[in-house]
Amino acid sequence: MVKALRLHLLANWWLGRFPVVKTLPDSGIRYRARRVESLGLSVEMFDKDALYATSDLPVDIRTFADLGCNVGYFTCQLCHRLKSTHLKGLMVDANAEAVQDAQWHVDANELHDVHVLHGLVGTKGNGGQASFFVHTSNVCSTAVPSDISLNKTNTWTHIQVPCVGVEENWRKYFGDAPCDLLKVDIEGSEMNFLRNETRFLHRVRTILIEWHKWQVSLEDIEKNLSGQNFLLKRILHEDAGVGTAVFLRKPVSD
Repeated sequence: MVKALRLHLLANWWLGRFPVVKTLPDSGIRYRARRVESLGLSVEMFDKDALYATSDLPVDIRTFADLGCNVGYFTCQLCHRLKSTHLKGLMVDANAEAVQDAQWHVDANELHDVHVLHGLVGTKGNGGQASFFVHTSNVCSTAVPSDISLNKTNTWTHIQVPCVGVEENWRKYFGDAPCDLLKVDIEGSEMNFLRNETRFLHRVRTILIEWHKWQVSLEDIEKNLSGQNFLLKRILHEDAGVGTAVFLRKPVSD
């Protein structure tokens, strides 16, 4: 384990100084990986196309919000699939180092109407700050720890991050514009967000949400979103710990 950790740290040190930078064919979208974890994620998303099947998402996306954006690959994937850099949207993450990479992707691809915010959504916090946990890898993070012992493993750091209001920031940048696609991957804060950002949810057409089973069930998610006029379309992935599903706004009755 010690040898593996040293190799991991060495690999991240190397990638931090000599990141892997690639350009996606046809679209010209650029992405980079500065850590081993990001490199593995990029392979899943761009090489294998194994995450977030866009066949279940709207084909006419123009506006989006990516909550828990990590390093920003989902936005890159959206731009690549749509062959467009004219999207408008918000990218939010509580991990400051991930936000740096997300901002790099916005700048490198000249996404002039995409705004990257640092902080935690779905909570008012205490004095505008909220608790967050960052793994030593600087890529893994969580708002609500699972049943693993943070103290015993000694691989998580407890920090305070700003609270971010999604509706407030959406109005600041985009006024009353609708949100075509909302992606929610906020590591345990799903229900807090759904309960506290109902005004923003009124703008949303499609939701792609990852739920974390140590904190919330799909039944809880579905019950909440049904009350906000959304229907479950399909479960994209589910295992013992997490699941991913697509919800669509209910059609307006005649």
